[in-house]
Amino acid sequence: MRSDGPATREEIARAIALEEQHKRSRPANEAAGRGLAERFYRDCLSAQPNEVEPDLLGFIAHISQERSVTNEDRGPDRSFWAYKSRPEGADRDVLHRFLARACGESRGLQVLEDTPAGNQLNAYHLDNPHVVDALTEHYGVDADELDNAHGQAWNTLSDRYARATEGLAVTFAADITEDSVLGRIEIARLLKNSKVGKEGIKFATSLPLEGHEHLPPDVHGFMSNDAVRCQLRKGDDDPQKSPEEFAKKLAAIDVPEDQKEAHQGIVARLSAAQDYQDLKPPPEPKRQGPSKRAKAFMPGMSLENGIPPAAPRRGPTGHGVMNPVAAGLAPKPAGIQH
Repeated sequence: MRSDGPATREEIARAIALEEQHKRSRPANEAAGRGLAERFYRDCLSAQPNEVEPDLLGFIAHISQERSVTNEDRGPDRSFWAYKSRPEGADRDVLHRFLARACGESRGLQVLEDTPAGNQLNAYHLDNPHVVDALTEHYGVDADELDNAHGQAWNTLSDRYARATEGLAVTFAADITEDSVLGRIEIARLLKNSKVGKEGIKFATSLPLEGHEHLPPDVHGFMSNDAVRCQLRKGDDDPQKSPEEFAKKLAAIDVPEDQKEAHQGIVARLSAAQDYQDLKPPPEPKRQGPSKRAKAFMPGMSLENGIPPAAPRRGPTGHGVMNPVAAGLAPKPAGIQH
């Protein structure tokens, strides 16, 4: 199986199971939150044995900066994800974080949340209200500072994870949003990574038609090219803005050699259009029906005022051959005349 192919039914089912498992693992009450906070505190003490008062926020930074972002039992290709979609064959939306994990298991892909660093940081559920309340109440952690430290830790991990990519960057996303970690950090780092670049970013999920209905099919097809798609962001082709603005964004991207002719043509068309309606093909001309005279020759049609019918024949005048020579014009036989 290709590492960047669409998810199979089995992988989709596994992703849904992982999502349900994650929901069950989240602290659901105050006691569960306090238990995770205590575990987090004990792990921090173990990592900082010489500190009189452990630095809980510093421990979060330590995980993101020092722990490994690579699983030794997985291959060189890495998965990246953002948001969710409804894969072909699924009866519901699937969060891409779990679809990436499911495909990581079956295809040997690296997955950030399954690496030593990602798995440890994920296990503390530091965005859970019960955990946050326990850390605030019992360990004097400021909730806003915790939130900032936690967010920065994932940013750091995402950057290190993208930098470490040496194979394909298999991406699970619909449209890439500007404010997502994928859009802000990971894609930018992958494009600068000499071992990846635009040619090494592959999408395992298709670009949806939803949100792009105003575009001609060939433009949507061009945007679906992986090397093009990774450089675009949701809203670049906003139908409320002019096609010319989209043309400027398209003109600025670096396209593969085999897409340059299409790129130039599409940019030119968008630049010349005042509105996206201008890009729609003109309606086909209405087909005119057959003329009255033509109807006379059509099966099942009356002649009306067409060609008058031929005079009835009086019977065969030859040897069974249709349209024989008229008797009056036929040469008279030689011999006795009657």
